[in-house]
Amino acid sequence: MKKILIAHDGSKPSYKAVKKAFEIAGKFGSSLTVISVIPELYLTELMDIDRARILETLSAETSRAMEKITASAKGLRPIKTMIRQGNPASEILSAAKKIKADLIVTGSHGRHGAGKFLLGSVSSKIVDHATCSVLVVK
Repeated sequence: MKKILIAHDGSKPSYKAVKKAFEIAGKFGSSLTVISVIPELYLTELMDIDRARILETLSAETSRAMEKITASAKGLRPIKTMIRQGNPASEILSAAKKIKADLIVTGSHGRHGAGKFLLGSVSSKIVDHATCSVLVVK
């Protein structure tokens, strides 16, 4: 297991995924890449300037989260980070192909039943469409 891609969205399950990926990387000497995807804002009520401010704020928060993750990786190989904008599942799958990941580690929000069916799930889409192994951490 040479290359691990960690999907991070700032949620508690995604921080658990980071921790688990660190454990795996420590055992196998794997390289780590952390990706965070800022979803597109399709709210038509927003003016372009407001949309830009929100995206700027989300980007800054995401950058700070990536810095914290990188700083917490003591004793591991240097971590690469990616911040993308778009559909989270698509961007994560694309990044996995680009870096030739052996494993994608992602958190689960634990949606079940109708909520999962209606809202969809990034982790479910990743599991369904990834060309490498996927570990979903609860």
